[in-house]
Amino acid sequence: MYQSDSFFIDTPNTKHKFAPTITSAYQILSDKSYYHICDENEKERHPADTIAFIRCTHGKGKVYYSDKEITLNENDYIFIRFKDIIKYKATTQIWGYRWVNFSAEEISDFELNKKYTSPLTDNEAEIFSRLLFAGQEIKNTNYINSLFTSYLFSIIIENEITGKSQESKERKGLIDDICSYIQQKLYSRISITEISIFFKISPRRIHQIFTSELSISPKQYIIKKKMEEGYRLLVQTSAPINKIADMLCFSSPYHFSNEFKKIFKQTPTEVRNMENN
Repeated sequence: MYQSDSFFIDTPNTKHKFAPTITSAYQILSDKSYYHICDENEKERHPADTIAFIRCTHGKGKVYYSDKEITLNENDYIFIRFKDIIKYKATTQIWGYRWVNFSAEEISDFELNKKYTSPLTDNEAEIFSRLLFAGQEIKNTNYINSLFTSYLFSIIIENEITGKSQESKERKGLIDDICSYIQQKLYSRISITEISIFFKISPRRIHQIFTSELSISPKQYIIKKKMEEGYRLLVQTSAPINKIADMLCFSSPYHFSNEFKKIFKQTPTEVRNMENN
């Protein structure tokens, strides 16, 4: 017996190499009285290019840097040059945060002074706990640096994956609803504009979802479903072809027959004759 689970990256991404060097890390839970000023002595203990990564885990806090200030809510995180930070404080009864000071030559994977938001996860908390333990007990800088890299990308990449997964689920749910709506409207004239208004999304978005999920345009899907219903009526009822065309709201029997043949490679008459033999 042989089992294998693997992947191979044919063209590794070597354009950006994020290799942080950690100076310090903290996990803080405070009350509303918490207030800290970053003085020059504290800043001198860190390299001049140090970047502060701040991740809010509970409540809200405010960070003052340069001539600006920013409020961090639960799930927010930000990267700020440590030398620019003036002070920070809690603004709710409880404020919790994770803080890592690090240096890195390459930081193009994120933007300084920009607030990001990503849901907190158990996996993220576990990695940060290992990071703190490694810094307190193991003192192996390579391992500590790798843990922070893992922690950081668990936030950035996993959130991206989660977001795409959620978006995919939402698209799937939406397209199922639209398809059900179309199925109920086969005996009426269905326009993309009508669907757009009913579901409160743009025609362009409907087209994108259909081509992405079903590899067919919404207009083609509507015609296909009408043709399938037309086929059913041809073989299960004795309704005249012109009557079926009218029931399914085609402009003429010719239009119905023409679209029918495109899909089934037979005319309605040929299908009915075949079923009757």
